[in-house]
Amino acid sequence: MRRVKSAIFIASLAAIILLLIIYPRQVLLFIAYGLTIIYIFWGIYHMIILAAGVKKPVNPGTRPRTYPRISLIIPARDEPILPRTIEVCLNSVEYPLDRKEIIVVTEDPIGERVATWYAQLYPGRVLPLIRREYFPTKPSALNDSLALCRGDVIGIVDVEDVPDADTFLKVASAIEDHGMDSVQAILRISNEADNWITRIFSMEYAGWFRVMLNGRSRLGFFTPLGGTGNYIKRSAISEVGRWDPLNLAEDAEITVRFYLSGRRVFVIDARHWEEAPTTFKAWLRQRTRWFRGWTQSLEKYARILLRPPVIRRLGLFRSLSIISMLIAPIIVVLNWVAYSLTIYWLLEYLGIIPLNLTANLFPWWAILPLAFNAIYYYTWIKGAMLEGMGTAKTLVKYLPHMIFYMNFMMPLAAIRAFYQEIFRDVYWEKTKHVGRGVRWAAVEKPR
Repeated sequence: MRRVKSAIFIASLAAIILLLIIYPRQVLLFIAYGLTIIYIFWGIYHMIILAAGVKKPVNPGTRPRTYPRISLIIPARDEPILPRTIEVCLNSVEYPLDRKEIIVVTEDPIGERVATWYAQLYPGRVLPLIRREYFPTKPSALNDSLALCRGDVIGIVDVEDVPDADTFLKVASAIEDHGMDSVQAILRISNEADNWITRIFSMEYAGWFRVMLNGRSRLGFFTPLGGTGNYIKRSAISEVGRWDPLNLAEDAEITVRFYLSGRRVFVIDARHWEEAPTTFKAWLRQRTRWFRGWTQSLEKYARILLRPPVIRRLGLFRSLSIISMLIAPIIVVLNWVAYSLTIYWLLEYLGIIPLNLTANLFPWWAILPLAFNAIYYYTWIKGAMLEGMGTAKTLVKYLPHMIFYMNFMMPLAAIRAFYQEIFRDVYWEKTKHVGRGVRWAAVEKPR
C-alpha cells in the first residue's frame, strides 16, 4: 500500500509539472479560479458556523434523574502526572463514588507501578491494564481497555486533564435526561501563560471548542470528538465497531462512523483543562499526528460520503460538513499555493522575472486566503473572550503571532503529515506532559 501511494503521488506531481511546462498560463488560471471557488464556499460555511457558535453551549444541568456508571479510561505511557489525574477524577470531580471507575491502560514500568498502587488503594474503583504485546497507538489502548469497563458511559480522559467539578454530573444529565449518545466537553488550556505558542494554542482551542464545535453541534453539522473530554454510551461504541487502532486521530474517525450510523455528537457547557505543548517541536509532532489522522479518515470515507444513498440518508449539508472537516490540512497548504501565485505575479509585474504568464491578471486570489484566515483570527479572539481569557484589546496584540501560527506552522505540519502518510508506516508521535500550569483550582471553579 505504501508503494502504491508513493507511486500515485510521484505520478501526480510529474503530471502537474508537465502541464505547467506545456500550458503554464492555463494551469495558473485554473488554479487561481479553483482557489477562489474553494475559499468562497469555505468562508461562507465557517461564517454560518461562527454565527451559531457564539451562542451559549447546551447546559444539561447537574441533577440527573439517575446516575449511570461511568468508566473513565486514562491511557498513560511514561506519564509522571498520572497520580494527579487519578486523584482528581476520583476525589475532586463530583459524582457518586460507587458509580464511577477508572481504567488505567499503560505499558511502561512507572505507569504499571502507579496503576497497581492505586488499584490497591481504591479496590474496584481503579482497574489497571498492563499491556505487554500491543500496537503502540492510543486507539489500540482504548480498544483493549474497553473489555474492563463495566460502565454504561465511557469517558476518555487524557493523563494531563483536570475536569471541572461538575463535569460528570452534566455528562450524566446530558445522556440520561436529554437522550444524547455522545457528548464533548469544551477543552481549555491551563498553561496558556508559558509562552506565545501556548497562548495562541489556548486561543485556538477556545475558538475551536467554544465557537466552532459549538456552532457545528447547534446546527446539526458534523461535530468531531476532541480526543479527550468525550463521553459516549458504551452501546454506541460497540455498535460502530470501536476505535480504529491504526488511525492517528481516532476521535474524528469514530465520529464519522457515529454520523454514518445516524448518531450525533453534542457539545455541552462543561470543561476539561489540559496542557498545551510548550515547544515548537512538540507542537509540530502533535499537530502532524492530528493532520495525518484526518487525512487517513479522508482517504477512508471520501468515496463513501459522496455516494448518492449516503447523501440522501445524511443530507447534503451534513455529508459536506464531514468532508470539509477532513480536508482542513489541504486547505491550510493551499494558502501557500495562493501566496506563491501572488508572489510570482509581483515578480513579473516588477520585471524581476522576464516572463508574461500572469499579464493582465489581477492577483485577487491573494485576498481570499487572507479573508478566510481573518475568520479564524476573529474566531480565536472571540472564543478567548467568551472563555474569559481577556478582552479584545488585550488579545488583538497577538495577531502577528496568529498570522505566523496559521500561515507557517499549520501548513508545515500539514505537509509533514502528507509526507508521513505517503512514505511512512503508521506510528504514534507521543506528546510529553510534565504537568505545566496545572490548575487544581479548576475542579473547584464556580459556574
